[in-house]
Amino acid sequence: MDFKQLRCFARIAELGNMTRASEVLCIAQPALSQQIANLEAELNTRLFDRSAHGVRPTSAGEVLYRHARSLLKQFEDVRVAITQEGDRPNGRVSIGIPGSTGKILPVPLLRELIGFEGILLEIVERPSAELIDLVAAGKLDIAITVDAQPRRGTTLTPVVLEELYVVLPSKDKPKKSSLRLKEVAAHPLILPSAPSTIRQRIEAALLDEHLKYRLVSEVSATDMLIRLVAAGIGWTILPWTAVADEMNDGTICISPISGRSLQRGLSLCVSDAFPLGRAAEVVRDSVVRILDRLLASGQWIGTIPIAH
Repeated sequence: MDFKQLRCFARIAELGNMTRASEVLCIAQPALSQQIANLEAELNTRLFDRSAHGVRPTSAGEVLYRHARSLLKQFEDVRVAITQEGDRPNGRVSIGIPGSTGKILPVPLLRELIGFEGILLEIVERPSAELIDLVAAGKLDIAITVDAQPRRGTTLTPVVLEELYVVLPSKDKPKKSSLRLKEVAAHPLILPSAPSTIRQRIEAALLDEHLKYRLVSEVSATDMLIRLVAAGIGWTILPWTAVADEMNDGTICISPISGRSLQRGLSLCVSDAFPLGRAAEVVRDSVVRILDRLLASGQWIGTIPIAH
């Protein structure tokens, strides 16, 4: 078994088509088929199920694919590390950010990376539940995750606890400094679509206090949810990071929840199976510095730092 065979195998598994893989790899299809045949013979197992619609890995093929991705990434990291010139890291780095955190992190992060001309940063916005899986699979280098639980293949570094606030249209701004959950439940609610840790915390709190409520809509996109609140359709509960821009515009306002605390935890997530390359280390360290600065400055409202 060699790296050429693993590259061929991994590309076929990703594309699901021998002809397409042949074109991408610039290898004649008979030669590509022979590479896979040799690999199957060496491992004494069938790696692909073939059909008129293409090929897909068998259960043994899935196991090999996971290991092949790890080995190929390590091989590429070694190649890049050797060819780098001194302290000039280069390469593509992918970072996953949930929607609300995406409003405060990307701008200062890209500004800090301007001096690293060799680093190309890919920013991926997904729900937190998806981000940790993408890191574990080696499809993301780094992610900011929300209320993530430790899982095999990843390392989590807790960063901050964020308070959740009632978000309501400016016309409904309460005269009191805070609202009880009972008062919130009396209004129509628009909540994040499941799976959402914010949604889970809200519903658990309402259930714990035996409160009935009227759910008028579920929305997966945070920006759309906030627009609906600003239009007076209903109230919601979110962290300050999700609504800071709209608060500055004066379209919405927030209120603390009295009587109980609703919080969510943010963590920095990296893979423990795919070592970070030099460029990814630069991005990770920049993210930590930016988050620390935001916390120290007091600009990040409703937060409790966690030592890391």
